[in-house]
Amino acid sequence: MVTQCVCFHKTFAELQGVMRHHELTTFEELKCHVRFGENCTRCVPYVKKMIETGNTAFEVFPETQGNERVSQ
Repeated sequence: MVTQCVCFHKTFAELQGVMRHHELTTFEELKCHVRFGENCTRCVPYVKKMIETGNTAFEVFPETQGNERVSQ
């Protein structure tokens, strides 16, 4: 399962908490409040899906297969 931005050690649950606390609704707003997705950028599609669905854990997306680091 993919559950975090591994480069900046931010779980999607943490990012979701930031969004709720600051009443954010977009990826761009979240980027203004917390650092993530800037190094390898592999978490970006997952964070966008988190914003869309509210989920914080994802199966590996087929288009990113082999390119992501996954948490156990």
